[in-house]
Amino acid sequence: MNLPKNSKIIIYQSERSFTGEEITEIEQMMDEFMKRWNAHGEALTAAYALPYDRFIVIAVDESRVATSGCSLDSLNRLVKRVEAKFNFGLLNQMRVSYSTDGEIFTLPLSEFKQKVKNGEIPEHSNIFHNGVTTLEEFEENWEMPLAESWVGELLQN
Repeated sequence: MNLPKNSKIIIYQSERSFTGEEITEIEQMMDEFMKRWNAHGEALTAAYALPYDRFIVIAVDESRVATSGCSLDSLNRLVKRVEAKFNFGLLNQMRVSYSTDGEIFTLPLSEFKQKVKNGEIPEHSNIFHNGVTTLEEFEENWEMPLAESWVGELLQN
């Protein structure tokens, strides 16, 4: 995404990969939304990506116009429309996604923690840290080795 590194990041994760047809529809919905997305009548400078055909990542340059409660509500309405149409689990924030050997898995947080403690998730796996807040953090720390993430402490128990 060609925006300043301090741009705000919002991430929605799916419980499964998007199909080609779904990607086309999501892109159409996102493109239309981005054309009219604003905060108090001021156009927002934003971009989106669909990494791994499984996440919807939105970046907003707030240096000129900051997002507002209303603008974030409109984004959430869009995501709810996508969710209603495809049932991806985008709004369930109590899930964790990780990748192992090129395959992405999404589990409920409690199940994920238990699997880590039991050694059922390989230590060479990468975790997706959807709590990053800036484009720079997204680019540098969104996908990181399990042991270096917040999960690392579970490996030592």
